[in-house]
Amino acid sequence: MIDTFAGRIGAARLLALSVACGLTVSVTYIPQSLLTSIAGDLGVSPGLASVLATVAQIGYAIGILLLVPLAARLEVRTQVTYQALALTCTLLMVAVVPNILGAAVAFLAVGLVANISQVLIPAANRMSADYRRGQTNSVLVGSLLVGIFGGRVLASLCSEWIGWRATVCAFALAVLATIPATRWALRDAPAPEGGAGAHIQLVLTTVRQAVCNPILVRSALTQACVLATFNALWTVMVLHLTGPGIAWTLGQAGLFGLVGLAAGFFTPYAGRLIDRFGARPMTGWFLLVLLTAMVGILLTNSTPVAFGIVMFVATWANQSALSGNQVRALATDPQRSAQLNTAFSFIVFLGGGTGGLLGPIMYAWQGINAVATVAMGLIVLAIAQWRVIPRTATDRLPLSQLSAAKP
Repeated sequence: MIDTFAGRIGAARLLALSVACGLTVSVTYIPQSLLTSIAGDLGVSPGLASVLATVAQIGYAIGILLLVPLAARLEVRTQVTYQALALTCTLLMVAVVPNILGAAVAFLAVGLVANISQVLIPAANRMSADYRRGQTNSVLVGSLLVGIFGGRVLASLCSEWIGWRATVCAFALAVLATIPATRWALRDAPAPEGGAGAHIQLVLTTVRQAVCNPILVRSALTQACVLATFNALWTVMVLHLTGPGIAWTLGQAGLFGLVGLAAGFFTPYAGRLIDRFGARPMTGWFLLVLLTAMVGILLTNSTPVAFGIVMFVATWANQSALSGNQVRALATDPQRSAQLNTAFSFIVFLGGGTGGLLGPIMYAWQGINAVATVAMGLIVLAIAQWRVIPRTATDRLPLSQLSAAKP
């Protein structure tokens, strides 16, 4: 049934979906690049302002559990349109908050409705043939990375030019502008996967399916550790680069996001490796690369050029592991990909929110070395989780052979 939609997602439509994914996820990460500006305007310390990044991530995880299951009964275009309109409104709320408490509530609301990419990715997977699913997934995952870091760079530069409040307004208008192209790309998307049951039933069904799917649970826990590492490091990046050791300006620190942006453009190559060699073995290699990069951070964090190279590798490996874990989790039941993705992403982003909170705490204690040490521990835990993911008969098959391998 999946192959029925194979021809429906050409390059132009994939580009439109990629732009929507990248932009909507970027708004949950812009607090990281605006920390100094927000802290100064609201009269709080940068450490306290860093809570906003964590709040946005936690809101994102909760929104995944509460909103993404609606894809089982709503047309994808309808759900994405309403969420994009809601995201525009919540960003405008952020732009007018008077204090840190108001900012926390507003960013929580932003996170709740910003999970549009978690609706688009499973829809795109269902619109792709088996042999292209890894590449399609990696393109969209790569667009998330481009959005996250492209947003960081733009937010940092714009905040110095027009202030952080006007910057948030600009992002709100950009989200609004993506709606027509996204609706066009989804014009003949697959019908909803489930019936018209009560919303609470959809959420409970999603939870039950996750609990009964050990491959999904283990893959999600593996990626939760990886995303916790990613957020722990990048949440404190501006603090580290503008600190006494390197002493860059806020604008220079924002441009460091180009490292992550470049990594995003290389993520689709990971999809080709997954398609060719299989999701499970390639995920293991990505995790080993990431562990090596954590050691590199300890050795290079005071040397900007070398540090940038290591962070490029770490960021690429992070997103490549996400692609591998997500492809494997969704492949357990492609016809229920939206519900599986809900459970997968909820676990992953809950771990990411934890990392976003852990990073500033460790940085305040012993600086970037403490953050990198904790990150190493998280990756070791991720590798342990990856090792115990139940094996299947198709683990070593490339995705191009999965259809032939299915009974």
